[in-house]
Amino acid sequence: MLIYWTPAFYDTRLKFLVMARSAATVDLRSEPASRAQSAAFYALKNLGRGDVVVLLTAAEPSLMMQSLDLQLRHNLAWQISMVEQGWRVEVRHRADAAPQDVLDLLTRDHKRLDALLEQAMRLVNRGDISAAAAPLREFAAALERHVGVEDEILSPALGALHPGGDAPSAIMQREHNEILGQLAVVRECLAAESPQAAEIGAFCAILSGTLAKHEYREENNLFPQWQAAWTHKPQAEREAMMKRVEAVLGEGVNNPLSDPPPCAGGRI
Repeated sequence: MLIYWTPAFYDTRLKFLVMARSAATVDLRSEPASRAQSAAFYALKNLGRGDVVVLLTAAEPSLMMQSLDLQLRHNLAWQISMVEQGWRVEVRHRADAAPQDVLDLLTRDHKRLDALLEQAMRLVNRGDISAAAAPLREFAAALERHVGVEDEILSPALGALHPGGDAPSAIMQREHNEILGQLAVVRECLAAESPQAAEIGAFCAILSGTLAKHEYREENNLFPQWQAAWTHKPQAEREAMMKRVEAVLGEGVNNPLSDPPPCAGGRI
């Protein structure tokens, strides 16, 4: 199915695209450069699991796709190829594509951590501490694994190019200590004889805010540096590191947006 994008499409045909997006091709080659990225954004903003959208562009689309991926919270995976009169970009949800490297694994795991903490906070805010304990316990274990991967595996292997107290890798490790300290407070509150939802909710909210800022800084400041170091590693070393990180993080990293497990009682 070929869709020619026109200004009227924003209002009159967007719903049609959303319903048919699993087989949609959006031709942007006749769009002015100033409007092509906005048109692509509207074509992709509702992309879901199992969907595929093909973009046809006049200009090489790598920078546009990187910008769109940032706007859409790193939920895109794409392949670029040359076609007659331009370029073809096949786009799907990131969760439907295999992780490309260890940085992709970490970014996916960020989403998984965020989803687990969000689920737990919803239950805490409803006053259901017993039900919140299971996702909190899973979140705590996953967070500690994630921090361990970054501090003990990747930082020594990829962070040596940028030493010093103000380097992104050094900042990451200091923030990890802060995050683990906040997690310990949540654990203490949950382990109390009479856990208080208001108290646990307040400390979870502080942890959530700290974690969101930390993840943003990692993905935008540290990961590009690690990516550069990663590309200079021999293929055999990259493959071994990928397997090791996958083994530590577990299968959940490949399904960061899947439904969380049923809640149950217990303590983290």
